[in-house]
Amino acid sequence: MTPLVKTTSRALALGTTGALVAGLIAAAPASAAVNVDAPPTKTVSGELSGPIGIEDDAAGNVYVASQNNNAVVVHRANASGASAPLRRISGAATGLASPRDVALDANGFLYVVNLAGDVRVFAPNASGNVAPTKTFGTGAGNAWGIDIAGGEIYVRKTNAYNVYSPAATGSPAPTERVVTGLGQGRSIVVSGPRVWTANGTQLRAYSRTADGAATPIQSINNALPNTEINGLDADSAGRIHVATFSPATVRVFAPNADGNDTALKILGGPASTLSQSTGLTILGGGSFAVADFGQGRYRVFKSLFVKPATKPGKVRSLKVGGKRTSKVRKVVWKAPSSNGGAKITSYRIVVKKGGKTLLKRNVSGSSRSLKIKRSKLRNGVNTVYVQAKNSKGLGPAAKKSFRVRK
Repeated sequence: MTPLVKTTSRALALGTTGALVAGLIAAAPASAAVNVDAPPTKTVSGELSGPIGIEDDAAGNVYVASQNNNAVVVHRANASGASAPLRRISGAATGLASPRDVALDANGFLYVVNLAGDVRVFAPNASGNVAPTKTFGTGAGNAWGIDIAGGEIYVRKTNAYNVYSPAATGSPAPTERVVTGLGQGRSIVVSGPRVWTANGTQLRAYSRTADGAATPIQSINNALPNTEINGLDADSAGRIHVATFSPATVRVFAPNADGNDTALKILGGPASTLSQSTGLTILGGGSFAVADFGQGRYRVFKSLFVKPATKPGKVRSLKVGGKRTSKVRKVVWKAPSSNGGAKITSYRIVVKKGGKTLLKRNVSGSSRSLKIKRSKLRNGVNTVYVQAKNSKGLGPAAKKSFRVRK
């Protein structure tokens, strides 16, 4: 069941009419999307009830607007399972009432938008039943989403979005700009020069300087299979990630997507365990978190654009130090120029004379050398082989011949 006026994220939105949906279904896709059914890397719960807006800070801690218990719950970056939160902001003094979305400014202040339309600002590391540092109103009607960029505060109203200065105060606070003429929507996120928000089942991009009844610079018609955009965020490449409530999916569009362009990728299916997806935020390394309204948790997924790992490349600058008569020879090397997209966990060193193996050792992935006693070697020409290993296996061997005199 769709949450009644309870469906947001760092950027959330809602659709409009059945006629509009029918038009979208009839639209011819520009190209086929790549469907992905990948499991989450982890699922986090703990004191969450009806989670909607979601955001992370520079340390990777995750802030969640927990609408049904009037709280903002902060989980550690490494949280997993039913873990105790790092902090929780709740209680009468906070003034939180159906919090819809959260955003953090450059100084770590937390902005929370309540459904009734007021924005409450909390000091960095605020916790417990604490009063906000300030509150300002956004005018008549509900407020659904919030984002902060370039020092400006963007608030999604039902059929418009308002832009405020950092000094905003009062009820209602004076606006810098108001973009009007939007269909119903609950999401907003700023990405570079664009402000992305929903217009019914469309996803629109406006110029950062847009004001009044502005014309969007992009309008994606295929953003949704139905009438609800619940989570919205942009990754470092400007790709727009859209979470949909039902069916629960994450759809990713190119930064320049427009018209009938289809999603680059669609995450969904039984392995993903997505259900009633609401808030969405991009985390470090392109991974992303998706809130689950009904189950009171959020799931973290790897980036959908990470190339599959391969075996590492060949180690570089392989050398054998010492003289022919030295009691100890030192083998040194540099890491491969490519780790294959996965951490190098170890190196394998093999020394041979002809077809006979004289020594075989494995050292840690942080090692770059190995000392070999002369007693392990044979008179004449010996050859050392070094291979890097990651989760996909051993890379090609680099080899170096050297002479030993006994």
